[in-house]
Amino acid sequence: MQTKTEYLIWDKIVCSAKGRFDAELYANKFKNMAPELFDKLILHIIVGFASGEDHDSIAINLHNEIEHLGIDVREGVIDAIVSDKHVLFSSEIYAAYLTFSMLEDGNSEAEVLGYVTDLLEHPQIY
Repeated sequence: MQTKTEYLIWDKIVCSAKGRFDAELYANKFKNMAPELFDKLILHIIVGFASGEDHDSIAINLHNEIEHLGIDVREGVIDAIVSDKHVLFSSEIYAAYLTFSMLEDGNSEAEVLGYVTDLLEHPQIY
């Protein structure tokens, strides 16, 4: 079961990603899908890349999950959606990787939320 703080971490990451591309355009392609499922698809892409999966694996798994939900979508559409997200979502992918790493190391969820928020809202180039 996910805690409220953990939900806020993942919500922060997904909302940040949705601000980096025309989410409404893609949401219209999946208009039969509940908005929270669309958010889960975005999270799936981010977590896939953060876990080291390649583009093809993410696209195939995402296509299979969407079909399992009873939504008919061509594989090429999913491939096009995933195609540039490793670059476009690079901050969010790093935030997800950081989240996994910090939670695994025993950091508190509140501390992780603080780091993720800072990373996504106040990015710095060194």
